[in-house]
Amino acid sequence: MSEDRSLAKYAGAFRQLNTDKSAARWDAPTRYRAPHKPLLLLSVLDLVADGSIQRNLIELIPDLRELFDVYWSRVRPAGRERGPIIMPFFHLRSDGFWHLLPKPGQEDFLARVPRIRSAGLFEETILGARLDQDLFHLLQIEEYREALRHVLVETYFDPATQERLLRQSAFNYQVAAYSSDLLERARKQIREKPVELKEDPVRDQGFRRAIVRAYNHRCSLCGVRILTAEGHTAIAAAHIIPWRVSHDDDPRNGLALCHLCHWTFDEGLVTVGNNYQIRMSPQLAHSENVPGHLATIADRDLIGPSEESLWPFKESLQWHRQEVFRRR
Repeated sequence: MSEDRSLAKYAGAFRQLNTDKSAARWDAPTRYRAPHKPLLLLSVLDLVADGSIQRNLIELIPDLRELFDVYWSRVRPAGRERGPIIMPFFHLRSDGFWHLLPKPGQEDFLARVPRIRSAGLFEETILGARLDQDLFHLLQIEEYREALRHVLVETYFDPATQERLLRQSAFNYQVAAYSSDLLERARKQIREKPVELKEDPVRDQGFRRAIVRAYNHRCSLCGVRILTAEGHTAIAAAHIIPWRVSHDDDPRNGLALCHLCHWTFDEGLVTVGNNYQIRMSPQLAHSENVPGHLATIADRDLIGPSEESLWPFKESLQWHRQEVFRRR
């Protein structure tokens, strides 16, 4: 099949997704239809565009969950807090081009089960999904990928929402590109900062994405790793030398920290030694403090990235010990 004929075929399929149509449940911005399937497909397009999906296997990875949640926040009807990604991921199988891949031994169960609502059951049952090969081929070509993006946006959303979603798509691409550039520069041991600084929202999110990816959503101090079904993570990205001082988004000037460890690190109540050993401030032991599990991480080794090239700069950690850490 020629690429133009293939585009026409899948544009038609994208316009006719099986979605819930109810004015009682959905409002004008989503043309009175459930937006979950179009938003999931927009998220997949983003990951193909930034190179995160390079083979015909769509997995429910944190980046996909997070992108879906961001898109959902742009269209969320009043009174609806969450847009669970599990349901559109499962039910897209009814649209002909999205094929669920069962985990070994789950083939019969997946063939007969009408729905999956539980994140736990999903993870036990489904490996991921693959697209029709012709569709996956189209998505590798920017012109066709963007044509299909516009089909989704223009079919399922009103003009004002279309504009928000297209802006979000462009923003997602800039964030991914900046994040990838930061990681690649670190891997190549490039120390110079990028010549052109990005706008603050792109820079903030790009740095965050680089750090969270490098540390695989795990706190480098206490080791906690928690992800919700929607892709929300307990981990934040922290500059070791703050941006206002260093203007340095190098991942080696960063740490992945849970929210408590982030606050504790910024307050100088914990630091990291030159040998990557965790050090605690004596202030944590004051009689009125109850540091809880923080008391157990003293003298433990930092939990760094799996890639040695992405471990924190020792000079950045030295700056934190000298300028921020409370020695007494």
